[in-house]
Amino acid sequence: MLSYVVVTLLASLVGVGELIARYPDAPTEVVRRLPGCVYVALNATAGAVALLVIDEFGWTFGSVPDGSVPDGATRIVQVAVAGLSAMTVLRSALFTVRVGKVDVAVGPNLLLAVVLTAADRAVDRNRANRRNAVVVQIMRSVDFDKAKKALPSYCLTLMQNVPREEQRAVAEEVRSLVNSPDLNGTVKTLNLGLALLNVVGEDVLRASVEALGGEIEPDGTST
Repeated sequence: MLSYVVVTLLASLVGVGELIARYPDAPTEVVRRLPGCVYVALNATAGAVALLVIDEFGWTFGSVPDGSVPDGATRIVQVAVAGLSAMTVLRSALFTVRVGKVDVAVGPNLLLAVVLTAADRAVDRNRANRRNAVVVQIMRSVDFDKAKKALPSYCLTLMQNVPREEQRAVAEEVRSLVNSPDLNGTVKTLNLGLALLNVVGEDVLRASVEALGGEIEPDGTST
């Protein structure tokens, strides 16, 4: 029984890790939503089923000689294989179907993709109003032209472990805003805040705006 608990926990942690990685600014939000729980449960179930199959067929993966009694080390191997195989099977595709001009992988990974999409939508709907209120409040006294370089640079420098890919994505978003003449300054400022919020989170964004203060405020704003 303990082995099943362990493999279930291991498989669950993989699912939780994937979900948390999708929302670095609010890592626990998606886990609390029903689709997120379903995603974690699918991973946990796959791990338990894999171990059940291993037990049913008595697979030891060569860790003990024929006729010998499996020991604790063998059980560890079985649990590890069950967890890894469950992760592999759930993320595999049996075949690929071309739909229009797009190749769609069909298999267990398709089910995970559907659940992940549902989790994304659930979190987005719940957080949209909160994110709007936060960004409006933080960025209310920020001038886009003054902040477009200083604010991203300061935010990302405060964060010591932001991957370069994410830093480049923020830079690309800022360039896109700069080159969008149809957007007014207020919209650009809010979009800048949202782009940074996605990477650094609310607390760092707020602290950065407060630290830069008058350097990024519109001309004539009192301090």
